[in-house]
Formats: sequence, structure tokens, C-alpha cells
Amino acid sequence: MRKWLTVLLYVSGIFLAFIYRYDILAWLRQDHNALLGLSAAALLALFPVVPYKLIIGIYGYAYGSLTAALICWSASTLAGAVIYGVVKYMFKEKAGKYLTSVPALGKFTSAVQRRPFAAVVLARLVPVIPQMGVNIYAGAAGLPFWSYLAASGLGKIPGIALYAFLGGQLFDHPRSGLMAVMVYVVVLALAVFALRPRSLWTKE
Repeated sequence: MRKWLTVLLYVSGIFLAFIYRYDILAWLRQDHNALLGLSAAALLALFPVVPYKLIIGIYGYAYGSLTAALICWSASTLAGAVIYGVVKYMFKEKAGKYLTSVPALGKFTSAVQRRPFAAVVLARLVPVIPQMGVNIYAGAAGLPFWSYLAASGLGKIPGIALYAFLGGQLFDHPRSGLMAVMVYVVVLALAVFALRPRSLWTKE
């Protein structure tokens, strides 16, 4: 019963956040209180009704690039840890059965469990992978919490830094924004090469 109540509350939160998403965005553009901003960023990471890249950009415009990056990094890391904990400690059994029932997922999970840090860093770096999916999968696969948290925090840095910088500087310094994108692409390419999937399948 408690598990279904948790699911119901979460779905209700997403529904309400979706209904008031434009009001939330308008408030974010106007309010510059860092503590309230941190709380809002964490809630929007927990209930992703708006692309988080957009949230980071708005924070960059409202708070400045550095402050926005710190707020969004802290908020999204905290939210990710909460989702990980909920899945691991409340739904791990069902999620684990599902992962083992699909042969391809079972093999991939075994590989990821051998290299959890590299797997999570790589998943965070690749912009096309849904970040909520990473949190859920990490909890379902039972990855070590501290390894997941450290890798998650590290992998978030380049993307959050980029979008916060663009939000704070793009309109005033478009060339700097272009250079930031180029640096991000280089960092992403180097990271993918260093943590390429082949290493995940190598046995210790």
C-alpha cells in the first residue's frame, strides 16, 4: 500500500507541476532568492515537466552562470539521490525481476555492475540519455550508492556548466557561448573515448 501511495503522490506532483509549469517558469525568471531557487530546482528535477536544460539556462540568466551552475548541480544531484533511494529500497525486487527477465538488459546490468562508476559518468555525459532514466536504472540495478552519487555528480558538471554559462552569457557574449559549446563537445568526445562502452564489458 505504501509503495502505491508513493507512486500516486509522485504522479500527482508531476501532474500539478505540469499544470502550473508556465507560472513556475515565470516565477523563476523573477525571483533571485538562492534558497528558494535551490528548492525549486530540486522540485523541478524530481518532477521533470520542463526540460532541465531550460531550467539551467533560466537560472543562468537570473543568478549568473556560476551561482546557477552550483544551484542546479546541487539540486539535481539531490533529486537523483532521492529517486535512486526510492527505487532501490521500495521497488528493487520488482525492478530487479524485470531487468533479469530481459536477457539483453540482464547482461548489460552485469557489465554495468562491474564498472558502475564509469557507466554512470558516461550516462550523465551523453546528452541524449534521459537523466531520470539513469537514476531509476541505477536504483533498480542496485549500483553502490556512493559510487553512483560521486559518478553522477562528476558526470553532471560539463553539461550543467555549459547551459548555465549559455543562460548567463549567450545574449551578451554570443561568441563566448559558441566557444563554450565547442569546449563541451571536445570534453564530451574525450570522456566518451576514455569511458567507451568496451571498457564496461571487460572483466576484472
